[in-house]
Amino acid sequence: MVRREPGKTLLRALLTALVGLALGGAPAAAAAAGAPPSGCVPAISLDDAAGAERLLARVDALEAAGGGRAEIDAALAEEACLVRVSAATEVPPTSALVVSTPDVYRIATVNGRDRWVAMTDWAFQALPAYPMTGRQAVTTWFDSAVTPILQVVHHSGATDEYPNTSSEAAAAVNAFGVGFLITPAKSATDMNVATGRSALVFEGSGGGCKTLTARGAFAHTWYGTDINALSIAATGPTFGWTDTRYRALNVSQPATVSNVCG
Repeated sequence: MVRREPGKTLLRALLTALVGLALGGAPAAAAAAGAPPSGCVPAISLDDAAGAERLLARVDALEAAGGGRAEIDAALAEEACLVRVSAATEVPPTSALVVSTPDVYRIATVNGRDRWVAMTDWAFQALPAYPMTGRQAVTTWFDSAVTPILQVVHHSGATDEYPNTSSEAAAAVNAFGVGFLITPAKSATDMNVATGRSALVFEGSGGGCKTLTARGAFAHTWYGTDINALSIAATGPTFGWTDTRYRALNVSQPATVSNVCG
């Protein structure tokens, strides 16, 4: 699978989104990258809009001086405790979990525009032996903008102990996809996120027709690790991991969707 690395422009766009999160009162810390380095105390905090604006100004200054990605990443790590997810600290997958390639279907034509649904399935192949207290995340994203219409996630146990639960309350939904945070429940023999599916209904965007690439992912946490923030971009989801330990990220193979017209 070919994976595109985010460039400086996309990095700045994501940091700009952080400003919006801060202004809206949502948790913004650590949303732009991976978990902070152990023991790191940020000189530039992202807890409010002023801090996010300071970070944007710092990135602008580095870019104006000709700074490359490595230099900007180093500054973000040193000054704001942000670490790029795709760096050496990339989160490994777990063999106990399968995330299927998204299924994408054309489902209707509304006011002359095709309407589609993208569905991402996941299933644990084995019950984790450890306790799970932090939230789990399922995401579906596109490499080009769409118009989201509605979203839902269903999840259940492998047995009747945890019946199917549905929710439309996305942690993140925008032109590039959707993400849900799910609070886990676990017994000795089952858990409420053993299997599930998320769905995003969408239309094309931007005029003209294009080919999209869709991917899905499931972010798994255990022991005390939690996910306290989630955002979606064309390059994929980013998670606010509360610890660099006790986490896994399984990413699906891509699905190609042709003739998505805006």
